[in-house]
Amino acid sequence: MRGKSVISVVLTTYQRRALLARTLASVFAQTIADGEVIVVDDGSTDGTAEFLLTQPVSAVSIPHSGTPAAPRNAGLARARGELIAVLDSDDVWHPTALAELAAALRDHPEAGFAYAGYESAPAPTPRVPHVGDVFDPLLEWNFMVVGCVLVRRSVMDIVGEFDPLCAPAEDWDYWLRMAARFPGVYVPRALIRIGAPPDSLSRAPGGAMYRANIRVTGKALAWCRRHRPASIRLARRSYRRSLVASARYHWHARAIGRTVRDLATVALAR
Repeated sequence: MRGKSVISVVLTTYQRRALLARTLASVFAQTIADGEVIVVDDGSTDGTAEFLLTQPVSAVSIPHSGTPAAPRNAGLARARGELIAVLDSDDVWHPTALAELAAALRDHPEAGFAYAGYESAPAPTPRVPHVGDVFDPLLEWNFMVVGCVLVRRSVMDIVGEFDPLCAPAEDWDYWLRMAARFPGVYVPRALIRIGAPPDSLSRAPGGAMYRANIRVTGKALAWCRRHRPASIRLARRSYRRSLVASARYHWHARAIGRTVRDLATVALAR
């Protein structure tokens, strides 16, 4: 992808030297060629930096942060495209992914972002409109995956950065903040193959994902109380569901104190 920077691809990586080459190959194979590729290395020590020197990309290296939010934000700060996509280095695009997402935004100028399905779940849910407000469905389930969302720069300028305090669910938080302000358009096809290596942050031990989901849904509930009264009941239910899931996890992990705190918060979540 070279030439005029119509689309910026922000690809983030950490200790994925072997997988990164495959992901980059899928980026270079895109049928749309107007764009730039920014690869942000989160302090890898496996030869990633040396490999990137051989690739036609803008390479950025940051000290290891341990959260996807930091490298994504570093890449977004450098992106110059009118449309922006964020990609993980263990995922693979179908060749027409960017072209189809960009076409959806071109055909629907009212939409702030376009998103598509992925191979393990090609259709998000029947309740999601083809074009329009997807905030409430997103409160029920994070059906938008990093790598299969294309966002207008004007939208990202308003929504801001990924919240590192929501990791490893900072993507869900971002989609909610985005959908709260802008309609989306759905491309009803699987355009990406999602990787799931054993050391993925989404599988981090110690209940990290449960803590993140509590923070994300708590933020959404607070936002609804201020700006979207019609969704308060749904947001409260999502928040409570996150707390109950966390309590169940910690109960099985014999973390009784955390279990009690989660359940007490459920009772207070009015």
